Amino acid sequence: MDEPATDVRESTDGAQEAAAPADVASLVSDLRAAKAELEARNEALRLVNDLAFRLQRRLDPEAIAVETAEALRGGSAPPLVAIYLLDGPDGPLRLVAGRGFTEEELDLGARLPLEGSASGRAIRERRIVSLGEVRIEGREVHPVVDALARRRVASGLCVPLAHGGRSLGTLNVLYPEGRDLRPEEAETFEGVARAVSLAVANAQYRTELEERAYRDALTGLPNRAGFHRRFGTLAEAVGGGRAALVLLDLDWFREINDTLGHNFGDELLVQVGTRLAERCSGGMEVFRLGGDEFAIVVPAAERREDGEDAARKVLAWLGEPFRVAGMGLEVGASAGVAHFPTDARVSHGLLRCADVALHVAKKGAGGVAGYEADLDEHTPERLTILSDLGRAIREGQLVLHFQPKVALQYDFIEGFEALVRWRHPRLGLLGSSQFVPFAEATDGMVALTSWVVRRALEQLSLWNRQLPKLTMAVNLSARNLVDRSCPEKLEEIVRSVGVDPGLVEFELTESAVMSDPETALKMLGRMHDSGARLAIDDFGTGYSSLAYLTRLPVDVLKIDRSFVAGMATGGKDLAVVRSTVQLAHSLDLGVVAEGVEDAAVARTLREMGCDLGQGYFFAPPAPAEEAGRLLTGGGFLTGR
Repeated sequence: MDEPATDVRESTDGAQEAAAPADVASLVSDLRAAKAELEARNEALRLVNDLAFRLQRRLDPEAIAVETAEALRGGSAPPLVAIYLLDGPDGPLRLVAGRGFTEEELDLGARLPLEGSASGRAIRERRIVSLGEVRIEGREVHPVVDALARRRVASGLCVPLAHGGRSLGTLNVLYPEGRDLRPEEAETFEGVARAVSLAVANAQYRTELEERAYRDALTGLPNRAGFHRRFGTLAEAVGGGRAALVLLDLDWFREINDTLGHNFGDELLVQVGTRLAERCSGGMEVFRLGGDEFAIVVPAAERREDGEDAARKVLAWLGEPFRVAGMGLEVGASAGVAHFPTDARVSHGLLRCADVALHVAKKGAGGVAGYEADLDEHTPERLTILSDLGRAIREGQLVLHFQPKVALQYDFIEGFEALVRWRHPRLGLLGSSQFVPFAEATDGMVALTSWVVRRALEQLSLWNRQLPKLTMAVNLSARNLVDRSCPEKLEEIVRSVGVDPGLVEFELTESAVMSDPETALKMLGRMHDSGARLAIDDFGTGYSSLAYLTRLPVDVLKIDRSFVAGMATGGKDLAVVRSTVQLAHSLDLGVVAEGVEDAAVARTLREMGCDLGQGYFFAPPAPAEEAGRLLTGGGFLTGR
């Protein structure tokens, strides 16, 4: 019997119907996989962004490393995480944070050389190095790799940390054998490495700024700012006891400089600093305050004779010959001694008392003198200024001069800084440095500040009719920060004159803010709430804690003129200015460079992104009428 014929179309349609569910299942599986990958990538992006935000608030590289390691260990199957930082350009690499390792592994991996380690290779070759490729190539591996292999940790990545072409260290992420890294995970670790690199670089910039602010570049000793910062800790250490401050001034140092040259004078200062640092013991600390002036803090000086005995011992050390340029030089010195807390309880007061004693010592025999209150005389000129200042305000002897601040990127005047002058009937025109410090010691500073702010804003109001967005900066002092009514007084002046508060900028020096940072934080917050802008003046020369910088409601950093003046020769001053600009911008602060004296410096500042420049290259401080003529000009950098 013949078999029935088969319908080809029927067979084909049946196959398609049978295949359809399989295709759908495959499609669903692909969609689920794509969704899972997308969610993983979004989660990784959230991790990187959140970590980057948190790290920028950290001021210490080790704290940055610890927070990063803990963040990466937060998943369900956490990797082993090790973060290394370079100790110098040639290494070694120092482990600053390690999570998931045994004590043996931490000990073996505490230091890694640049040669002979996967981390070192990642830095040298500026690329990600896998732990597996090191073993595959058959190279001799570091002992810590063998230790990890014993518990089957054999895969992972060494991701280089770098910023601005500068190598910083590595981020190492390790997994058990058989656990392969997915592509999106590698991308995540690269993103984390970039965030860590930026945060570490910023922290190191801050450290470099602090180092410059607190340490003498020539001798390596703590400087004057370092003394004031350290004194608070020393005073706490002394507790209810006593201490002495020995202030030293070398004899004939100027003659040595003039005869042999400043390079030999510098070498002598280095040797003096080294000898003092090596021989001081028992908690004594040495500082170079500037020039040929050194200071030594002597703890446990219970009797006044203890401080003076220590001073005589130090003078005997300095009496031993120094070898400079093949010559044997005998250097004498004089010493003034002040005692804590009997003579003064704060560093500035103690230093002033020691300085008074030093002047006495230089005039007398023996080379050592202790502070005595009856030796602390005031000059007739100082007394004249103190007594005349109140009358000067009332009788209109004070005047304001104005110096422009130029927007470097656009080459026009953004605003002015108001600077007070005194037309003294007998002493002539006095700059602010000749009388404001005396006002700060009295209640006269309150009246002086009110006068300056009101007159400056009245002038701004006149100029704003021509240029509505012109700004005005006015200096405040530490005295203003302890006046609880100051924010309300300033706000009332701004309101009564009728200028936009956002066009007013109040400037305070680092030292004024840091004399009592917690009080300053509250007072500046109240000023800022009024709408006015706040600036830190002379940034880099004071003794501020950069930890407070992120808390203070400031808008602008003004780089001190001493750094700007040194930019022409390159070197450290140029690096400090550049890093300060980067630091300010990373904190969303504006930057003003003071003391711009020539076009080359102005152009360099513009190239590095500095916002404003101020200095004699643009214009000196001048009366309002003369300063106002500048508003019709411009083209400071392109030729006027």
